[in-house]
Amino acid sequence: MKSLRRMLLLLPVLLLLLSGLVSAQEVTVTFWSHAYPPREALDRELIAQFEAENPGIKVEYVIPPSANDTEYIIALFTAIAGGEGPDLFNVVIQGVPDLIPSGAVAPVDAALLGYDSTDDIVAEYLEGSIAAFVGDDGLLYGFPTEIGNYALYINTTLFEEAGLDPVADAPATWEDMLEIAPALTKRDDAGNLTQRAFDFAYPVPDEQLDPLVVTATLAYQLGSGIVNDDKTEASFGDEGWVQAVNFVKDWSEMYGDPNIQPAWMGFYEGTVAMHLSGPWYQAQVLQAQNPDLIDDLVIVPTPRFAEGVNQAGSYTYGYGLFVNAASTPEEQAAAQQLAFFMSSFPERYLTETLLLQPRTTLVENTEVMESSFAALFIADMAGAPSLPVITNGFEASGIFGRALASILFEGADVTEALAGAAEEFTAVINP
Repeated sequence: MKSLRRMLLLLPVLLLLLSGLVSAQEVTVTFWSHAYPPREALDRELIAQFEAENPGIKVEYVIPPSANDTEYIIALFTAIAGGEGPDLFNVVIQGVPDLIPSGAVAPVDAALLGYDSTDDIVAEYLEGSIAAFVGDDGLLYGFPTEIGNYALYINTTLFEEAGLDPVADAPATWEDMLEIAPALTKRDDAGNLTQRAFDFAYPVPDEQLDPLVVTATLAYQLGSGIVNDDKTEASFGDEGWVQAVNFVKDWSEMYGDPNIQPAWMGFYEGTVAMHLSGPWYQAQVLQAQNPDLIDDLVIVPTPRFAEGVNQAGSYTYGYGLFVNAASTPEEQAAAQQLAFFMSSFPERYLTETLLLQPRTTLVENTEVMESSFAALFIADMAGAPSLPVITNGFEASGIFGRALASILFEGADVTEALAGAAEEFTAVINP
């Protein structure tokens, strides 16, 4: 009886201690992600599922007010440098090359996720598709949320109105594009463009595509990369870049116009017949702005130059989930579990948000592949270059954009402007 009474007296103390132990085990993961509305809804649904399956983990999901990637990267890096960064963050892979060697990003803990090694995780993705997520030490540092590229969208109605077949006459080369442009270009009596056959991405407000990615694709096809092989010098001044920018400049003067609305807007309004974009364009733009146009599309590979050095599609880019090494061990473990969980639904991210996560299970899913344009985008990645993962690499877009703007709007000499951009970017990647 004395023992029982002693236990009853101690029971409130034991309950208090157990309550403290449970609360001590609860972990909150702060998760930042760049803005992309179609993905945000699915992210929130999966986060809620993850929390239900892991009651000791809570997730604070943060979307920045700005949709601009560069602004988001600056805000993210500033927070990390100040010790106030999120535990988990989704960011373009080209923005994090310094975080891995500096130790700011934690490597993936394969054992925690039930694997013998990171090689076993890498093996679940298409060969070479996540090489940028692997450090020089051979460890995996993130999970891809999107591997993307561009292809050519065609408005079938505008083609047919011009007497063209949207399949048979789809341009396979840039030379083909020049041939069909006159039939798809319309002007009013004053000579103003009312319909464009196609237009490039220009460094102007409201432009959704990165002019660097689009123009660099042409430069690569003509033999020039963004940087040299050892990633110490920018290649903007190379001959391939000079030819590519001259092509863009000449096009803008003959069939395009950087002073009117960007082509991605004109396409959904029915005033641009062809537009380069990623698979996400359907989910983010067409579904919101003109869903009827989705049934009036043909999508074909990015055009090449007939005599180009590299017969390849557009540059590829990637976004991924990374864990902050400055977080507590408990926060890191929870963040890794969340990252792994959210990267385990490639079919849903493709079918619901049109984001491609290159898992072999997705590519082998014939039903999903045949019901979307994903197979075309994947096929066009073969032999295509990836944006370089280098120190301060995300600054390339701004540097090139300023050079292109000076050429298009100020009449700067192409060769001189590109040489200046090369010098500026070389200094940036060699701080």
